[in-house]
Amino acid sequence: MDSEESARKRLRVRRLRHHRWMLTEIEREVGMHPGYADLQNQLGLLLTVGGERERAENHFREALRLNPKYREAAFHLGFLYVEMERWEEAEEIFLSQLKKHRQDGFVRHALGILYLQTGRLKKAAAQIQKAIRVHSYYRDYYRKKGVWQKGVVHLDRDTKGVLRKIHLNQHYAQFHNFVGLYLARKGKPKQAVEELRKAARLKPDEFIFHANLGTVYAYQGVYPKAIQEFRKALKIDPHYGMGYANLSYVYGLMCRTSEALWCMKKAVRANPRYADLRYNLALLYSDRKRYAEAAFELKKALRINPGYLFARINLGVLHEDRGRWKEARREYRKILQITPEDGHIRRRLKRIS
Repeated sequence: MDSEESARKRLRVRRLRHHRWMLTEIEREVGMHPGYADLQNQLGLLLTVGGERERAENHFREALRLNPKYREAAFHLGFLYVEMERWEEAEEIFLSQLKKHRQDGFVRHALGILYLQTGRLKKAAAQIQKAIRVHSYYRDYYRKKGVWQKGVVHLDRDTKGVLRKIHLNQHYAQFHNFVGLYLARKGKPKQAVEELRKAARLKPDEFIFHANLGTVYAYQGVYPKAIQEFRKALKIDPHYGMGYANLSYVYGLMCRTSEALWCMKKAVRANPRYADLRYNLALLYSDRKRYAEAAFELKKALRINPGYLFARINLGVLHEDRGRWKEARREYRKILQITPEDGHIRRRLKRIS
């Protein structure tokens, strides 16, 4: 039976576009850079989808050895163990992730599926109830499946078959996401969108799939669809600060500066130690002639990263435009300490000295 199942999955993989040539390329990259945890994880994912479970396990374990905090590799290994019915090892991985992320609905959901597959219905119901409490997506999902009714989780042995394929969707969704990003880097945005949309359909609660799809749409110049996907990502995870930053960039390209400014302020609040976001917020303030706020953000960016050349140049120019000659000279001199060959800054300094 197991050999028939493996054969069926291998047949399915042959129908998955791009699998074989990507596997060859990633295997070559892993051979060149065996110490890269991301490559080990990617190879493990491709091997999982190809039905090569033992090889996949080795690469996931190597990714975690290289980076013990690698959450994605840990989940891939956990779901691989579920697929292999190695229940205790899967439970150990999910419980270790739960200790690190108590409010993560996905971890609770994974544990619920595991307990359901092993017949521990009470434990499964408790974890699914907590997943629903943490994340509204699971409430809607389990309501459609008839599992969650009037605020209570109802499980029986028949539910096991209904929910069994969920953990497999995790692998296939990650596979299509990875293929989509790979194709985007290869300059094939249309094929990338096709793969990323498959990932989002298989696992609609994963914010990063929508974020990646939004990014590819943005590069294509399809701004309304990019905005739609970034908003979906933020609805799933309202704390995803870079989602607001990406929305801000798209609104900026559309010359919708007030919306761009609002989103970038949200991004900075979520990531206050990210100098690039402070810098971009300063540019938006400057565009709207709010120069004092622009200078404040540039100074913040420079406190985080004193070597941030573009922030220092913009701060110097801002001081000069406002007639603050002493402050402008100070910034230009600091720039010339970093890049003494910069003739443009040298000329500006000479003009105001």
